[in-house]
Amino acid sequence: MFHTGGFDQVVDVAVLGLGNAGAVAAVTAHDRGAQVLVLEKQDAATHRPNSRYAAGFFLVPTDVAGACRYLAASYAVNGEVVDPELIATWARETARNPEWLGAHGGEYAVLDLHGEHDTLPDHGAVTVYRARPGRQPDGYTGCPLHGLLRWLVADRGIEVRHGARATALLTDATGAVVGVQVDAADGPSRIGVRRGVVLAVGGFEADDALKTQYLPATPVHFYGTRHNTGDGITMGLDVGAALWHMNVWPGHFVARFPGDGYGGGTAIDLWGSGRFGPDPAVRPPGAVFVDGGGRRFLPEPGRQHAATLHLLAMDAGRLTRPRIPTWWIFDDARMARAPLVPTYSGPAGPVGDYAWSSDNRAELARGWIHSGGSVAELAGACGLDPDALVATVERYNALCAAGHDVDHGRDPATLTPLVGDRFYAVALWPGGSHTVGGPRRDAAARVVSARGGPVAHLYSAGELGSIHGLLYPAGGASLAECLAFGRIAGESVAADRTGVR
Repeated sequence: MFHTGGFDQVVDVAVLGLGNAGAVAAVTAHDRGAQVLVLEKQDAATHRPNSRYAAGFFLVPTDVAGACRYLAASYAVNGEVVDPELIATWARETARNPEWLGAHGGEYAVLDLHGEHDTLPDHGAVTVYRARPGRQPDGYTGCPLHGLLRWLVADRGIEVRHGARATALLTDATGAVVGVQVDAADGPSRIGVRRGVVLAVGGFEADDALKTQYLPATPVHFYGTRHNTGDGITMGLDVGAALWHMNVWPGHFVARFPGDGYGGGTAIDLWGSGRFGPDPAVRPPGAVFVDGGGRRFLPEPGRQHAATLHLLAMDAGRLTRPRIPTWWIFDDARMARAPLVPTYSGPAGPVGDYAWSSDNRAELARGWIHSGGSVAELAGACGLDPDALVATVERYNALCAAGHDVDHGRDPATLTPLVGDRFYAVALWPGGSHTVGGPRRDAAARVVSARGGPVAHLYSAGELGSIHGLLYPAGGASLAECLAFGRIAGESVAADRTGVR
């Protein structure tokens, strides 16, 4: 929006959004001498960014050169060529995250998890870490990493204005960003910036129109915050930003239940292990995923952040997507073992939006879980063909007895038959925790113009315009990017001395 006239307030830096990326950008810019104002659209009492719902995993390259090759190879799968300087910056700066966290009072554990796509070169060059509880604001619940970053913002006395939604970027006659239009309960205001603006407002997972426009399937259900409505995309387009990664996301199977904290969806815990995969010390319960025809179609559960690629196929004759929804079929052993959803993060986790029962019985009584006294009866409850589902389960059980899944190549250690007096099912949908599309950024976290070069005085960090494309490199890649490009954006905007005077 072209701006004429004065401002209601002028600061060095305006950071839009108080998730992980915005918090790190604000801390970094403040520590480099800038006067920082954080504008957050959510109210303080109910502040729930995606960062607060996260489990605290973050990716760390242990071999920077190898991590560059791994990320470049992941782009090549989709024919995408990305600036090598941007990839090198991502690898170098995400490798610095443990050092930065340690210097700021953070603690973490190193996990035996690596690159998710083990058919790509150098997938072992990245390792997954997990943040441990440390300094937190009083009364905080949620991801410990976000709690630490919130504490760092508060400890520095950085001004945070809650309930203040940025609606437009203000520009001068040259198109350079000079401020922000803000709507709040006490009325609109215009904030000028001497150095620049950092966009860290999250993605568009809570905007149905944008999801339908850009994502390759409908519906797609996301869990986490309901406040990521594409504000950064609208503001970026208004000032000529180039967009990228709008049609991809780190997708996995999501269950969706009405209300009570699950209106958007939730991840599932297939094995009842409370971890990314089955517990090697305990035999996992039996389970299969089937399509609308009652047939298996993948080695369950599939790649964690690419599983929904299996769901996108469309039957052009019937004009249907036969794998949306997919049905998770399981037995009493899984029902009794643990909650069907992970309790370490998301709506069932530490934020406490909903307390899932330990034995899943409350959710069964709500009608969230289908059940039947036989596989055929369960099929009827789900609207599936009984004969087809019975044949699928019988075939699966035979593969379990043989110890080898010749149909789909599933891990033999997970081939446990489906048996018992009752069987259960939950509908699964394409979804995940966040989108990655938005204004493209360069290695200095500058937003790139559709006409080439950067949009002057505009920076971004976090899931909005994420570096990640079709293939998400590993669990924790988003939090790692928030830390790394939050720092880069904070450093770059603090050094930008050509804004409003």
